[in-house]
Amino acid sequence: MIVEYAGVLAGLALLASTLTGAYGQSVTAVFTTSGAGVAAVGNAARAKHVPPAGAKTAYKRAPFAKPALKYLYAMGWIGGTRNRGQCGLTLLGQDAARLQAKLEILDNRKLLGQLKRRGITAVTAAKALVAGVVSACA
Repeated sequence: MIVEYAGVLAGLALLASTLTGAYGQSVTAVFTTSGAGVAAVGNAARAKHVPPAGAKTAYKRAPFAKPALKYLYAMGWIGGTRNRGQCGLTLLGQDAARLQAKLEILDNRKLLGQLKRRGITAVTAAKALVAGVVSACA
């Protein structure tokens, strides 16, 4: 299953890097303000050799109101763009991809804590992340 959902797992790995400060952003700022979120998305995209402009556009067009969900969507977009070879499998198995993402989020206490502080469940976070991967694959 891990190989089939490379885009989802890549997006989650980017989130973990963000949470440990790998991109120099405050997690609180990234999850609460659009400006910090867009900047962090650009940095993450650059680090993964994905066009930063595309990642920033994905953030801005994310179908969510909360900056944290927009950020998750953009991380999924970066993961999906980076792993285009897995797109067909993710498109066919979105329920399984959401379940995998949810389990990975539940496994990451730091991420789960940040989401809970913003009233976001693991299910909602997984939905945003997978939607980003799917948008990159469409």
